[in-house]
This record gives sequence, structure tokens and C-alpha cells, in this order.
Amino acid sequence: MPLRAVIKAGGSKGVDRDAVADLVAEVARQDEIVLVHGASGETDRLAAALDVPQETVTSPSGHQSRRTDRRTLEVFAMAALGVESFHYVEKLQQRGIDAIALSGMSGRLLVAKRKDVRAVKDGKTILLRDDYTGKVEAVNLPLLTQFVGPGRVPVVAPLALSTENEALNVDGDRVAAAIAVAIDADALIILTSVPGLLRDADDPRTLVPETTVHEAETLARGRMKVKILAAREAIEGGVDEVVIRSASGDPSVRTVIRS
Repeated sequence: MPLRAVIKAGGSKGVDRDAVADLVAEVARQDEIVLVHGASGETDRLAAALDVPQETVTSPSGHQSRRTDRRTLEVFAMAALGVESFHYVEKLQQRGIDAIALSGMSGRLLVAKRKDVRAVKDGKTILLRDDYTGKVEAVNLPLLTQFVGPGRVPVVAPLALSTENEALNVDGDRVAAAIAVAIDADALIILTSVPGLLRDADDPRTLVPETTVHEAETLARGRMKVKILAAREAIEGGVDEVVIRSASGDPSVRTVIRS
């Protein structure tokens, strides 16, 4: 019986697309795989090329994120669909895997609720009414399962349709967790530019090889916090384990998170 897994490929500059494609192709010949990818690095590159200013906002809790106004959402869509999905589909087809590019907007694959984004500016907390980010609330499982099977991989870009039928940018790690729960996956594998969860973010020798969600939450710093949140959502939804590892490094060097 084939295993089911969701693989999330990070969108930062340090993630090797060929290494991701090699891994996905290797397991997808026998197992049922969904690939979700990010696009942060390409969004930065395209925004600079198109002269679209990028703004980082800080939430009242201190979390920093990209402000996604309508123009930035369009640039993100170009990066996610026009670059990242394009490359992954091409690379997987070259490796003998029938890859299908999807976004969460396709056939209402991902339905999300638009967030009320609050940011601290000049010491005051304001509501960003022009921010197009959201949190996935539903996965169209009948649609998705049409594209899942040994030798066939849906490549999902993290865009969703809001309950008001607006396009939204949704976090790729949490999208991967939502899909993993929906398909009753055995594992969620998050590929990054670092070996896994580190006790000291600047020292790869401090890798935590196996841990619980609770311990992982106490150790996570920066962007890793969102990955651990995704791990919690996946495990609480019934996924057996979450693996965080480098896309191109030794596969035995990784962090395994269980309940």
C-alpha cells in the first residue's frame, strides 16, 4: 500500500529546486505525493525588477511579515505560478513524473478566510484594510485526489480563494499542513535551507534530531516558528509525523516532530 505525504519546498533563495525535484521524483514513483512550494525569493526578485516597493510589517506580538497589498499579491502570483510552479513541473516531467500545476484558486482547491491584519506603526496599532492574506479553512479533497497517485504529483502554489471570492496569499507551510490533514497523510516533510530545528540558529551542530511539538515551540526562532505552527496543525489533525530538513543535504540529518 503506498504511503501518502505532503512535501513543502521553501521559497527562499537557499532552496535548490533540482534537489527538491530529485527527492519528490524518487518517492513519487511508488507513493502518493503532493508538492506545495513557496515563492518568497522570486517575489523579492520580481518586485525589484518591476519596481514594486516591498514593505515589512510588524504585528502587535512582534511577528514580521510581508505586507501584501493588491499589487504585491499580483507580483507574488507571477512568482508562484509563473516561476516556481513552472520550474517544478518542468523538472518533475524531466524525471518521469506527471506533474500538474495548481493554485489554491483552481477549482476552489483552497478556500481561506481573509485575515484582519494589524500592524504597529509609529507606536500605534493600525488595521491594514488593503492586505490580501488569509488562512486556509477548507481543502477541496475530491478535486485534489483526482491528481494524486503513484507517478503523478500535483504542484500547489500557495494562493487561495477567499469566502468572498477574492485571491489571497496564504502561508505555504500552513497550506501544506492543511492538505496533509485533508488527505490523511502519513507525513509532512518541510524542506528548507537549514538542516532542521536548531537549538542555536547560527550553529548547525545544534540540530535537534527528534522532539515533541511542545519542545519545538520553545526552541523555534524567526521563520521557524511558522513551520512549527504548521507542524502542530498537521499533527493535531492526525498526521503521524513532521520532518524538517534541508532540501539538498544528507537526508539523515533532519528534525522529526511527533506529538
